[in-house]
Amino acid sequence: MARERGAQAVARLLGEVAQSDMVGTLPAFAAEHVATTTRFFQDLVIMPLLMRALFGENLKLLRAEIGPHATCSIAFFVAACMRGGVA
Repeated sequence: MARERGAQAVARLLGEVAQSDMVGTLPAFAAEHVATTTRFFQDLVIMPLLMRALFGENLKLLRAEIGPHATCSIAFFVAACMRGGVA
């Protein structure tokens, strides 16, 4: 249940991003692909740091990594979407 709510929240955010001119035309953000796109986004961007936190890594160190991790992984994610990497 919690995972579904999280996925719904991420899907809503990705839907808002899809309304932008650049991203909105990408097939990965089409209605029929949004569930897969959401799962990939969560796996690539959210889960790595979340899992490390759950396994007890120092939260102060993890917080310091959020910005660089988000910048790198989101750029990678969007590049994959632009190359048709989500289907």
